Amino acid sequence: MIRKKIYDPLLRICHFGIAFFSILLILSAYGANFFFETGLYRKSLWITHVFSGFALTVFLIVRILWGLIGPKYARWSEMWKLQEWRQLFTDKNLNPKWSWGHHPLAAIGYILFYLVLVTISATGIFLSAIEHNLGPFARNFYDQLKYRRDLLDVHEVLSFFILLFIAIHLVALYYHEVKDKLPNIQSMFTGYQYRNKETHDHANPKAEEDIDEKNI
Repeated sequence: MIRKKIYDPLLRICHFGIAFFSILLILSAYGANFFFETGLYRKSLWITHVFSGFALTVFLIVRILWGLIGPKYARWSEMWKLQEWRQLFTDKNLNPKWSWGHHPLAAIGYILFYLVLVTISATGIFLSAIEHNLGPFARNFYDQLKYRRDLLDVHEVLSFFILLFIAIHLVALYYHEVKDKLPNIQSMFTGYQYRNKETHDHANPKAEEDIDEKNI
């Protein structure tokens, strides 16, 4: 195996923050809806949901900005893999040549995921103002119920996409860990990505200088 430092500390912090608060948002929303019809516990869960949404939005904003000014593998341009996508969809090659960073299919998933996060965060901020009188728009939108139904429909539909993405992400990580026999799961803890040397050399015959360590 060979490895390279791909994921910088701030990128990993944003990843953990977004993952943690996404899960907390799901648990608090479903807990409030399915276990408590009224009362203090329901209210507490919704308040937890709202402030978890604010925290996720902060991490999301940092991640978006870092994708514009951060190091190479944190950049949004690194996720835009046009040549590899052409191999996927035009040549119908599910194993295109690709270098370090995200797999081309994973890059598509992440781009969609972040677009969904932006939309669900925006709708959540307005819903927190309308329903709970919280957030930056509370003064102008509290109890404006004419907007509530449409915003809530979008918010709930997108929440199912978040659930689906988390499930696919975890299954794919485990699948590649078993299939490729590479320690993929640890990458967001250590920042290192591992590749099989033969696969890497085939995709990047002149990229030897990028490798931190060989024959691990």
